[in-house]
Amino acid sequence: MSETFENKKQTPEEQVEYPYSVAVRFKDAAKPYSFGSFSGDIKKGQWVVVETAQGLEMGEVEADAIDLKKYSLRMPQKPIVRLATHRDLQNYAENGAYEDEAFAICNEEIAALGLNMNLLNAQYTLDRSKVLFIYLADQRVDFRELLKKLGARLHCRIELRQIGERDKAKMVGGIGMCGMECCCRRFKSRFDIISINMAKNQLLALNTEKLSGMCGKLMCCLKYEDDEYKELTSGLPKMGSQVEYEGNIYRITNMNVMNEEAKLENHEQVIFISLQDLREKAIPRKGVVMQKRNDGEKKEVIHRTVSRTAEKPTPHVSMELPSVNVKPERRENTNNRNQNRSRNNNANAGSSNNSNSSRSRRRNNDSRRERERTPEKKTETRNVTVRTFGKKKTQENQG
Repeated sequence: MSETFENKKQTPEEQVEYPYSVAVRFKDAAKPYSFGSFSGDIKKGQWVVVETAQGLEMGEVEADAIDLKKYSLRMPQKPIVRLATHRDLQNYAENGAYEDEAFAICNEEIAALGLNMNLLNAQYTLDRSKVLFIYLADQRVDFRELLKKLGARLHCRIELRQIGERDKAKMVGGIGMCGMECCCRRFKSRFDIISINMAKNQLLALNTEKLSGMCGKLMCCLKYEDDEYKELTSGLPKMGSQVEYEGNIYRITNMNVMNEEAKLENHEQVIFISLQDLREKAIPRKGVVMQKRNDGEKKEVIHRTVSRTAEKPTPHVSMELPSVNVKPERRENTNNRNQNRSRNNNANAGSSNNSNSSRSRRRNNDSRRERERTPEKKTETRNVTVRTFGKKKTQENQG
């Protein structure tokens, strides 16, 4: 093996610093992991054997090796052992069949022991010295007897790992209600803390079914816009509270942050005002008893907000049809065509038609003298209708 991949052994006192960092992605992993190397020739798409906490594993290089000194990075990293050989690729392909067999054996033993656990996956290391079983369970499971039976049948080290609902959704994946792949599967590397207050900040209906993702927990996307909604709703009274506006007591029944509109309602009126007026003019009132609306009594609806479309001016559409000057062809062009036609006829006639050609030349000369005596006529104008939209065009502007 090349000396570039011969790594020093790390001791607690001495940490090996690698000059290059390589991003490696494993099978069914949501994100790549960084590993250290002494070689900068590793390219994207190559397969490498790396040392992890589980043992030797093989992964695909996500990007070319980067120089840590160039980017001033310092990070403790596990080493890249070697580039994957033909034997490593063969073992990696064979591990798929061994993992399916181990998965079936583990399910048989779980059913025989009557354990309350849902087995999700089985993963072998590259050298098949260890197998990892991932399972889902609501409570802690006593699997000591299961370990004994699995060790006797598989003849390798056994590890059982329990995960939660969100980790299961990240491992399995799926399509969310937005029509895209789950965020935890597509790009998220860690889970954020999601609370019901984030849904309250966005003025959403507290419907658990609509606010929950595939994992049964609150959706991660509630976290994305929480800061913006906190800023937009700062200084506003709470939904359903009572306020005094223009001397009357109202209850806030609706607020639309995107349209900057709030709905105030009492037994007589329904008023739509802007959020700015709600901040500045509305006074919070607590403990005020509001009158009840009588049966059959209709409320007066008042709009105090200005529509955004009303602020834009209506574009002008001209229905008048202006005239356009069109210059006719001069007579000189027709005379030139006649002259060329007569010359062609004379050339074809030959010497026998010399008398005719002399008469045609005299006729052409007479027409040329007459044209020189008469002054040129002014340009004629014709009215042509053209439909235009926008500003009104006049004949002077076109000129």
